[in-house]
Amino acid sequence: VRAVHAYYGRIQALKGVDLTVAPGEIVTLIGANGAGKTTLMMTICGNPRARSGTIVLDGRDITHMATHELVRLGLAHAPEGRRIFPRMTVFENIRCGLLWSQGYRYSFWNLLGRQKALNEAADQLLERLKLSDRRNLLAGLLSYAEQRALEIGITIAGGAEIILLDEPTAGMSHSET
Repeated sequence: VRAVHAYYGRIQALKGVDLTVAPGEIVTLIGANGAGKTTLMMTICGNPRARSGTIVLDGRDITHMATHELVRLGLAHAPEGRRIFPRMTVFENIRCGLLWSQGYRYSFWNLLGRQKALNEAADQLLERLKLSDRRNLLAGLLSYAEQRALEIGITIAGGAEIILLDEPTAGMSHSET
């Protein structure tokens, strides 16, 4: 991110922001409410668009790319707040995240319950997330911390190589984090 400026209407939200993240590096942005942390993540993901400056991913200028193009490049944003399917099970939520990343397309004849590799991948991810014991529970019944873990799991399942997490531990205790 080089000299990025972003606005909401006439209000300048980012002014000349620079940020470099090396491959494999984990970076945390810390600042007061209203400092622009969320806006920076959203601008990297294309909404709002940077009015000036450049955003480069793996040597490629992505400043003006559409959000769906950025997702195809492996960039994902997990915003603050719950973004799950509350009336589906925890397992079904993770499986939905895997569908696109593993190349599955809708087919009336292809029942998801019979897709062994897909279902095994979902179970493996649930294990990594420590949600295996919640597999068949409706996602809307999970605790806040579990819902956030599920949300991050769905993002991981989508195949992203770079995940921008906004307030990933907000509202969680130390042990939940």
